[in-house]
Amino acid sequence: MTATIPRAPTSPDQRTAGKVAAVASALFGGTLVLTTMSVNVPWKAGDKEVLDWWQQSANLNSGIVSQLFAISAAVLFVVVINYVRVLAADTGMTQWSAFAHSMATAFCATLLVTSALRGVIGQMVQYYDEPLPSLDVLRYSTALNYTLLGTATMMAMALTMVAVSVIVLRTRLLPTWLGYVGLLCAAVIIGVVAIGLGGLAIPAALLWSLCLAAALWRHTTSTS
Repeated sequence: MTATIPRAPTSPDQRTAGKVAAVASALFGGTLVLTTMSVNVPWKAGDKEVLDWWQQSANLNSGIVSQLFAISAAVLFVVVINYVRVLAADTGMTQWSAFAHSMATAFCATLLVTSALRGVIGQMVQYYDEPLPSLDVLRYSTALNYTLLGTATMMAMALTMVAVSVIVLRTRLLPTWLGYVGLLCAAVIIGVVAIGLGGLAIPAALLWSLCLAAALWRHTTSTS
């Protein structure tokens, strides 16, 4: 069965929703990058270096800032995927749309867990005057954070991209080049996750989010 190719939005509400989704996609990519760039916990460092890092107030605050960026990224991604799901509602791609929504939900859920891991120690020490946890706890928290972001979170992101790309290529509801970019970026992320370095694949997610933003904006402002 041939999928219906949707027309460009014509009502003011539809155009506004499309523009909001486009801006949200661009902001999502930026906040996801800032989630990792705003904090830099020492990795494979000696005990003294790790303790010295955690004892600095600025570093504790950076974890809280990273937490806020991660929460923002999760919320923005929900806005984007919900709009894409609405676009695909009449295309006959029900299963792929549901899969994209499910994987996006998994991505956001694990990203929110990551956000908690990033900010919990800083909040505990800075806001509640609790003592700094032991070195073992600090190391475990950091390792759990990196592992979760670099495996489950990024893999869910990649599978969301695959689903959206399949929908785009089969329905042409957005430019087909976006579908190919999405598949390429997803392949990069999956490959990097497979070798245990998923966190380094965030630039691929940024590229896709910016391309999606451009495609959504063009689709929203084009004439039907």
